Amino acid sequence: MISIICPLYNSENHLDKLIDSLLEQKGVSETIEIIFIDDGSNDQTLLTLIPKTKLLEKKYSTVKILKQKHKGPGAARNYGIKESTYDYIAFLDSDDRWYETKLQVCIDIIKENKDMYNCYIHDEKYIRKNGESSIIENGITKNESISRSLYLNNCLSTSAVIVKKSLIKKFQYFDENLQSSQDYDLWLKMAPDLKIYKIKDILGEYIESSYSITSKYYIYRFLDQLFIAIRYRHYVSNLQFLKKIIRIILSKQWFFGLIKKNSHNY
Repeated sequence: MISIICPLYNSENHLDKLIDSLLEQKGVSETIEIIFIDDGSNDQTLLTLIPKTKLLEKKYSTVKILKQKHKGPGAARNYGIKESTYDYIAFLDSDDRWYETKLQVCIDIIKENKDMYNCYIHDEKYIRKNGESSIIENGITKNESISRSLYLNNCLSTSAVIVKKSLIKKFQYFDENLQSSQDYDLWLKMAPDLKIYKIKDILGEYIESSYSITSKYYIYRFLDQLFIAIRYRHYVSNLQFLKKIIRIILSKQWFFGLIKKNSHNY
């Protein structure tokens, strides 16, 4: 029913929590496969991962480990999706966490609503580096047009979404040419066909990482965000497009790319 895509790059320090998230899932009643994609790690990721998968094989129908040269998270996710078996795709990044009821809650809702929706999203707890936390309310669209709403405010989070594989294939997967924000670009590509079911439960954690070996300079994020804003400008009015460009330019985040790295891992 669901293929879980887990991209890895120099992720040996995150593997215990990642594996625990998958092992702790309760009452999973449908066929699930887990696909790990090592994106050319140069640490002990693979050597650490392989023995841990033995435990997962006792719980899930299939566990795969794929390897590729380092190409980035978009390419790793695409590889996993193309090698997947089932109709629905979930993503779990290596430093995020799912709560123990995540899969079964989502499975029950998908089975009840599969002919009406093609994208399911739940809320998350956002854990900051300083230990403070807040709730991310994902999946809230503020316009009748999902395309316009997503353009103005990204309400989808990669480790909190489950989406039909056929939809990802239709819109040609993640853009591997982008240095960052590949997930946001994919949501916008798929937006015209998206039918989102908002799950009003907190089923996982998005963890801000002070150490990320896969981080991109904020300057790259700045340029990618500008590119994405221009690519999908037809979703909004000229005034809304201009406001988004100004908001990106005035963001202080990109400036820090000139002096340091700081990002979310995958």
